[in-house]
Amino acid sequence: MDFSFIPAVSAATTPILDASVNYTTSDMLRIAISLIVLVAMVCAVFFIVYGGLMLVLSGGNDDKVSSALGSIRYAVIGLVVIVVAIFVTPHISRMLGLGSQDYLSPQSITYTIQTLSERIFGSTSGVFTPSSTSAIDFDDF
Repeated sequence: MDFSFIPAVSAATTPILDASVNYTTSDMLRIAISLIVLVAMVCAVFFIVYGGLMLVLSGGNDDKVSSALGSIRYAVIGLVVIVVAIFVTPHISRMLGLGSQDYLSPQSITYTIQTLSERIFGSTSGVFTPSSTSAIDFDDF
């Protein structure tokens, strides 16, 4: 059987971060936030698929159907909370006078998530470099 269509997981052999680069505190916080969001999103998608599978295999049993729908419902609520938190946190930070944290902007977090997910799940992109979103000038949504 040929499994050549499955990309090799390169996370064990190649580092996510470049050890020769000095990362600032804001870079490390942005990477940590992005990793947490990435893991939460992967878990939410897993629970949506799991709930869908439970729903299909429930056989019409009301207890199993309600359990499956609950799994799907809470996973979707979790996704909504993640997305809302990404967009609301910078505004709350500014309202509280905590300063301008570029690492909290939705653009920097989504860019870091994209870079990390490409690096973890396999891609031809290079090692993550700090402050790579400084050239992007978007307003918060």
